[in-house]
Amino acid sequence: MISEIVFISLWYVTFAYLIICLYKLSTRKSQTQSLEITSSPTKTFYFYIVSFIGLLMTSSGLLALLTFIVNRSLSNQLVDLDFGPVALGISSIVVGYPLWFFHWKSINKQISEYPTEYSSIFRTFYLYFTAVLSISFAIYFLIEAFLFIFGVGNNEQELKDAINSIIRGLFSLGIWIFHWKLIQKEEHLVSSESYYLFRDIYLFSITITSLIILSNSASSVLISIFSSGYDSLFNNNLIIGSSLQSIWWDFRTGIIGLVAGSLLWIFHWLLNIKKSPRRSTEAIVVYTITLISGFVAIFAIGGIINDILNFIIPSDTQSDSTISSLFNNYPSAITILIISLSLFFYHRNHIRQKDNFDQINKSNQIFTYSFTFLGVLLLFPGITILFHSVVMSGFDNVSITNNSTLVTGITFILVGAFTWYYNWRHAQSRTENGLDLGSSSRRAYFLTIFGIGVVLFAISALTILFFSILHILELKFGVETIKSTRIFISIIVGIAVIVPFHYQVYKNEKKFYKTTSSPKPSIKKNVTILCQIQDSEFLQQLQSDLGYSINAVEWSDEGIENISTKYLSVSKITDAINNTKGSHVIVILEENGAKVFSHSGKTIKKF
Repeated sequence: MISEIVFISLWYVTFAYLIICLYKLSTRKSQTQSLEITSSPTKTFYFYIVSFIGLLMTSSGLLALLTFIVNRSLSNQLVDLDFGPVALGISSIVVGYPLWFFHWKSINKQISEYPTEYSSIFRTFYLYFTAVLSISFAIYFLIEAFLFIFGVGNNEQELKDAINSIIRGLFSLGIWIFHWKLIQKEEHLVSSESYYLFRDIYLFSITITSLIILSNSASSVLISIFSSGYDSLFNNNLIIGSSLQSIWWDFRTGIIGLVAGSLLWIFHWLLNIKKSPRRSTEAIVVYTITLISGFVAIFAIGGIINDILNFIIPSDTQSDSTISSLFNNYPSAITILIISLSLFFYHRNHIRQKDNFDQINKSNQIFTYSFTFLGVLLLFPGITILFHSVVMSGFDNVSITNNSTLVTGITFILVGAFTWYYNWRHAQSRTENGLDLGSSSRRAYFLTIFGIGVVLFAISALTILFFSILHILELKFGVETIKSTRIFISIIVGIAVIVPFHYQVYKNEKKFYKTTSSPKPSIKKNVTILCQIQDSEFLQQLQSDLGYSINAVEWSDEGIENISTKYLSVSKITDAINNTKGSHVIVILEENGAKVFSHSGKTIKKF
């Protein structure tokens, strides 16, 4: 199971990386090239494509020969060996290696003459795409080999297949090491934005893949532990067949995946991403992982609550509800909850460590209103399902289906109400402190609820009106009408519970929105700020708040590495710049803040 997940994840990441990078190549803006660069983009593209093809041919040829050697060494039938792979391997090496060597040597010669070629978008794409492809092959084949070594691989796999997997994995790993060393060597020579984009795509693609491997492997280990405890506690085999053997099988599989995923994650995340300056790509990925893991945790809690309610209100009256049946699905639910909460708290803590004051405030807004909205999304169907279940029981006989619907509605209401109330209370406390009142996140939250509510109300009202008129004309208006429209009546009831409350709050704050929606335009000034290269995210926010570009110069004095923009408020610095009297402004960062000076821009001729 773990090998299939690794295969799908890695190939999905490789394909996604290829599509994103090709899109970037096709939409890249034309930039003024240095006059020293004599090679045309078409020629450069040709050399890298042919080099890549030559590398593939050489690699496949060597692997074919090594596979043949292993098969011959371990096979008892020396006469019936197929020599086709030998011929194919030798042919691939004879053709592929000179092809790769000549073109790769020409590329290096071009770079030695024109160092600006280090920033070539084609070279960046080639290096990182080869890296993501080779590391994908390496991880997949090595995991396949270790699964066989630990006795949890494919039953049809033989020793020679495991050895071949090790050879393929190590060979792919060697290709990755070669290109990764080139990347590390040239990193300080490259300053183009495209390079950092490809770098981010590669690092985060592999990081996400490693998290998928880690999550799946950790779930195998935890489910094995919880299932073993379940069997011991209730003297019941949760897993079909030999419980102990199956649990031990999943445990070993999970350990192999944990080791592989941890190595990938530690190298690409801890050693490369976490120590680098924060970039917008990192923010998008980390926020997405945090939100998804939080949502999954809430749904896992909902699954646990649903099992408890099914035990209290059984949907099948003929079956005996026992304590063991109550905990039947708990190993999986608790495992999902532990993994999702671990991902959520780790990545949220990472955001708070790297973000500055304003970014932390914005991240709190995003998380607060995202989970508040999730609470509404769970609460609304809960109210609708519960009301529909009650209405249905009034016209139909209470049945097993109605009990199941009732449990589902109560589950949605409990989980949704708790999620909404907890986050809404936090949002209101922030509003009372003046942090979120009038913010775009809060307004988007309200307007989204209003938009969805109006659309659902219009559709439901139209349907109810249609059936009412139809039944009046057919002279059968009454109970049959309610039966035909009870779903849409339930939807309107859910809207009536949620939308008016939010509209009342929004109406009370509407005056403030009007005063803050059109701020006084700031006067454009010549702003110069002394900063470091890793402060690019802070500078982008400052420019966005000011509404015009600023001049950022690199600070070269000693001791500036202790100065960080993490705890600086961009809004306060923006206000300080706008309130200065001079047309020229100088911003100097300090350890606990920033100083803003202004001058007229006029030089003193006589002094």
